[in-house]
Amino acid sequence: MRMAEARITLGVVAARQGDLDQAVNCGEWALKGDRRSLPSLLMVGRELAAIVNRDFAAEPTGREYLDHLTALARTS
Repeated sequence: MRMAEARITLGVVAARQGDLDQAVNCGEWALKGDRRSLPSLLMVGRELAAIVNRDFAAEPTGREYLDHLTALARTS
C-alpha cells in the first residue's frame, strides 16, 4: 500500500512537471497492485486526478486515466 501511495506521489510530481505519460504510468501502477485498499488509493489519488483533469483532460491518455479512476470509484 505504501508503494502504491508513493507511486501516486511520483505521478503528481510528473504531472506538475508536464509529463503526462509518466504521471499516468505511476497512477496506473498504483492501481494495479494486488494488495491495495481501493478507497484509500482513490482518496490519495485525488490530487493526481485533479491535476490530470485540469491540465490534460483533453488528451486521450489523460481522459483514459480519468475514466479508469471513475470506473474504479463506482465499483468500490
